[in-house]
Amino acid sequence: MKIGLINFNRKGICEGNVPPVPPIGLEYLTDDLREDKHEVTLLDLCFVDSDNRMDILGAFVNDKDIIGITFRNLGVENYWMTDDDQFFVPNLKELIASVKKIKEIPVVVGGEAFSIYPKKILSSVDADFGISGPGETAFRLLVNNLGRYKKGTILKGPANLNILHKRDLIDYDRYIVEGGAPAIQLKNGCPFRCSFCVEAENPLQIRVIDPVIEELKILLSKNVKFLFVADAEFNNSIQQAISFCDRILEEKLEFEWTTYLNPVPMTEELVRKLKLSGLRNPCISVNSGDDFMLDQFNSGFNLDDVRKMTEWFHKYDFDFTVDIILGGPNETLESAKKTIKFMEEINPTVVGMNIGVRLYASTGLGKRIINNELETDGKIYGNTDSNDNLFLPIFYISDIRIRDFLKEVCDSDPKYCLLGYNDFGGINYKVAKNEE
Repeated sequence: MKIGLINFNRKGICEGNVPPVPPIGLEYLTDDLREDKHEVTLLDLCFVDSDNRMDILGAFVNDKDIIGITFRNLGVENYWMTDDDQFFVPNLKELIASVKKIKEIPVVVGGEAFSIYPKKILSSVDADFGISGPGETAFRLLVNNLGRYKKGTILKGPANLNILHKRDLIDYDRYIVEGGAPAIQLKNGCPFRCSFCVEAENPLQIRVIDPVIEELKILLSKNVKFLFVADAEFNNSIQQAISFCDRILEEKLEFEWTTYLNPVPMTEELVRKLKLSGLRNPCISVNSGDDFMLDQFNSGFNLDDVRKMTEWFHKYDFDFTVDIILGGPNETLESAKKTIKFMEEINPTVVGMNIGVRLYASTGLGKRIINNELETDGKIYGNTDSNDNLFLPIFYISDIRIRDFLKEVCDSDPKYCLLGYNDFGGINYKVAKNEE
C-alpha cells in the first residue's frame, strides 16, 4: 500500500518566533509500516507556504492509497491570542477538504492535539479515521485491516518500545537551517498529576535503551550537533534518565542536547551526569514560586525541592530556564509577587511565564470548571459562549491585574519572558540557548 504522511502546518515556516518542530511521530510509525512492506512518503507542510499548497498536494496525493495527517497543536495557548486565527482545527479541516478534492481517499488524523479531543476533532474536520495516542501499533493495525473499520473509528494502541527508528523520512538539514532542533523520544506518558496538563496521569511507556542509543547514533551521523529529548518530563523515570546519560558517556557520544525536567525525582548524581553527557539550557517545570499554588496545581513537589535542584544546577554551572504559570486557581497578585521573588532567589537564566491556564475538559482543572467547583465570575477569558466542553480556546485567570504586573517585570529585566509579550513565543530551549 502506498501511504502518504502529511505534517500539518498552517502557514509554512512563517509562524513567527517559533522554530519549526520536526514531526518525529510520523517518522516513528514509518518504521512499523515498512516492516509490513508498505511504501511510505512524507509531505512536510512546514516548508510549503499556504498559498502554494494545492499543486504540491495534488502531486503528492494522486498516487496514494491512504493519507495520514499529524495534528500537533490545537492553537496558541495564550489568552491574548484567542481569535479564530489562533485555533487550528478549521485549518486542518481545509487541508482535509483539499486532499479529498484531489482524490477520494481515506484520511487518518492523529497527533498530540488530536488526542486531546479525538471524537470532537474527527467529526469537525471530516476525516475518516483517528489515532489517539502513540501511532505505531494503532495505525499499523488500521492500514493492515482497513476494510474492517467503519468510517469514524478511532483506534488506540501502545507505542512500539523495542523498534529501531531509522530516521530517514525528515529533511533535518532544512530544519536545522531554519532554527529547529532534531528530536528523539525516550518514552510516552507521564505519571505526574498536574491539574492543568493534558499529559498528566498517562501510564509511562518506556523505550528499550539499546535501540534508543542506536537511533541517537543515526541522528549524529547526519551532522546533528544539538537535539531535543521530547519527553513530557525527561526525569519522570529517573532510572531511564540515568541509563541514557550513562550510555552517552560510555559510548563517548559528543553532542549537546536539551529537555524539560521536573523538580522531582532528582538527585545530585543525575545533575552531574546531565552536565557530563552534554545537556545544555534545560527547562525546569517549576509552575509557581508559592507552595500554596503548587498544591493548587497538584504539582507533587514544593519549593524546597526546587531550591535543592537549582542549587545543584548552579553548582554544576548550568544555564537553565524555568517555566511558571501565574493566574491559576486562587492565585492573587500577592502570590504572583512571591513567585517573582522566588525567581530572584533561585536565579535562572530565563524565566518563561504564562498568564492564566488554558482549560481542557480532560484535565483536573477543566473538570473542576465543568463541575462548577471553582468561582469563575470575571475569571474566564476567550470563547465563553457555547463552549461547554472547553474545545475552543478558553482560559482561567484568577486576577487580571497579574498581567500588568508581569508586563512591568518583563520591561524591567530581560530574563523574564511572558508568552505573547516581548516577542516570547514559548520555545524556552531556543531562548535560553543564546549562542544559537
